[in-house]
Amino acid sequence: MGTSSAKAVVMDERGNIISSGKSAYDIAIPHAGYAEQECEMLWRAVCEAIRGAVRETSVKKRIRAVGITGQMHGIVLLDKEKKPLRPVIIWADKRSRKQVEMLKNCGLETRVGNPVSTGIFLPSLLWVKENEPELFEKAVCAMLPKDYIRCLLCGAPGTDYSDATGTLLFHLKEGGWDREMIEKYHIKESLLPECHDSCEIAGETSTACEEITGLPAGLPVVYGGGDTPMQIVGNGIVKSGQLNTNIGTANQINCVCDFLPKFDARVNLFHHIPQNGWIGVGAGLNGGILMKWLQNNVFTGYQSFSQMSGVAAESPAGANGLVWLPFLNGERSPYMDENAKAILFGMSLAHTREDIIRAAMESVVFSFRDCMRVFEEIHLPMQEEVIASGGGSKSTLWLQMQADILQRPIRVTKGDEEACKGAAIAAGVGCGVYASLEEGCRAAVRFGDRMYEPQVKNKEVYDKAFGIYLELYQNNKTLFV
Repeated sequence: MGTSSAKAVVMDERGNIISSGKSAYDIAIPHAGYAEQECEMLWRAVCEAIRGAVRETSVKKRIRAVGITGQMHGIVLLDKEKKPLRPVIIWADKRSRKQVEMLKNCGLETRVGNPVSTGIFLPSLLWVKENEPELFEKAVCAMLPKDYIRCLLCGAPGTDYSDATGTLLFHLKEGGWDREMIEKYHIKESLLPECHDSCEIAGETSTACEEITGLPAGLPVVYGGGDTPMQIVGNGIVKSGQLNTNIGTANQINCVCDFLPKFDARVNLFHHIPQNGWIGVGAGLNGGILMKWLQNNVFTGYQSFSQMSGVAAESPAGANGLVWLPFLNGERSPYMDENAKAILFGMSLAHTREDIIRAAMESVVFSFRDCMRVFEEIHLPMQEEVIASGGGSKSTLWLQMQADILQRPIRVTKGDEEACKGAAIAAGVGCGVYASLEEGCRAAVRFGDRMYEPQVKNKEVYDKAFGIYLELYQNNKTLFV
C-alpha cells in the first residue's frame, strides 16, 4: 500500500509473479501543507488490488500465506470499535512544524536514532493531541498505515520493528517504545501497538476478508514491514554493505549494516527486516514527483515518464550546464529542511526542454550522491555495486546517470514490484516455505544481465554540476521560508 496506489501480487517460490492487481488513488490536501488519505479509500484500493490478483480460482487455491508492506511514518487513529477517527496523516504532511521544533529541543533524536521532521508518526500524533483533543481522547489505538490494513485482513493489531523505528517513538538501543517520551508527552501507552518480527504470523484471513477481497479464509498473515525495508528485501539486499537506490514518488538511497550506526541527524536509521540488521537511509522527498510535476504543469504534451526520458536523452550529460535543486516538496536527507525550495539554475535562451528534463533527472541522482557523503562520514560499510530499484530503474538513461554520477556499477533485478516481492518473501519465511530471508532472496530474486558501468568521460562534467548543486542549497537556504 504505497503513496499513490495499492498493488497486490501472487508470487511463486521461485519469485515468478503469477498474477497481479493494482488500484490508484490520490493525496488529499485540505489545507496548504496538509497531506491526508481516507482510510476507507485505502482499504477499498487494497481490496480491489487483491481481487485483481486472485481472480482466478486456480491461483486462489495455491496461496500459502499473505505478506504486507506499505508507506511508512503515517498515523491512523482508531476508536474503541476499531473505526478510523480521522483521515491518515501521511509522510508528506507538513502541518506539525510547531511540534517538530519542540521535539528537536528535548534530546529525542539521539534516543530514537532518527532526525525529527514533519509527517512522522510522533509529531503528527502530538499535532492531533493539541489541535483535535476530542479525537485524541477517543483514540484507543494509533497505527501505522499498513498495520491498519493488516488488522482488517486478519483482525491482528500490532506492528513490526522496521516500521516502529520510523515513528520517532522507538528507542533503538533499548529495542522498544520510548517510555520516557511517552510519559513526557502524556501519551497513553495503550495507544501503541506491540512490536513483532516482520516474518512472524499475526493471524489468519477472516471470513469477512474472504467476502470482500477474494482471499480464502484461514491463510496465515505475517506482520510485514515498511515499504523501504521490504523493497530492499525484494531486491535481494539482506547483507551488510549492500547499497540500494530507489526512485519512486520520493527517492531513497539505503545501506544495510550489521551494527547500529552512529546517530547523524542527516540520515534515518531503521531496523531491517532481519531484526538484527540495520539500514542507513538517505530519504529524499523529490523523486518521480519532480517528473510528474513537470508533466502536469510544464510539458503537458507528454503522456508518460518513458516518453520524457526519451526526450531527456537528446541532451548531453550535464544538461548543457543546467542544474536543478529539486526540492519542490521540501527535503529530508541530508538537509532536513521542510522549507527548502526548488531552483532551476543556469538558464539561457540556448537551453531547451530536453535540457530541463535531463537536469531534473540528474538532480535526483545528485541527492543520492549528497547522502553518500554522509554515509562515508559515519562509516557505513558501502560495497562498490549499487542495486537500483523503483520506477526510475525502468529508464536506462536514469540507470546510466546513476552509474556516472555515483561512479559505481549499477545493477537491477528482473521483474517489478520489489516491495511486494519482499513482502511475499517474508510471508514465505513465516509459513515455512523458506528457512530464512537469505534463502528466500536466493530463491526468488534474480538480476538482469546488464551492468551499467561508470563512463569516465562524464565524470568531470558531473563533478562540476554536483558542486553547483551543493552550492545552490548552501548559498540560498536562508531565503527558504
